[in-house]
Amino acid sequence: MLKITMVETATDRRWIVQGRLVGPWVSELRTTWKRAHRSQDKRACIIDLNDVTFIDKSGERLLRAISKKGAQLIASGMYTKHVLEKAKAIDGANAMSSSADQTATAEDQ
Repeated sequence: MLKITMVETATDRRWIVQGRLVGPWVSELRTTWKRAHRSQDKRACIIDLNDVTFIDKSGERLLRAISKKGAQLIASGMYTKHVLEKAKAIDGANAMSSSADQTATAEDQ
């Protein structure tokens, strides 16, 4: 089960996520994110994952995607921090691979 509470202030929007970010609950967070993120205001978007107990692969992909769109991900638990660090490492490896591909292509020309 997953609970998503949204708190809005003049400076930010905060999604407080509690429970397991798996399966259908990933879709629920995605829908909530898209609905709220459509507006063009400049408030910070913060995803509070302090009370998340498990994240499956689809949850990891969603968090990676919304992080790329500018969301700040907050986690205090060891497990959740590990999952977020792993997602950053994947992004870093993909960026380095892309950069290496571009360098190789430039050198070939």
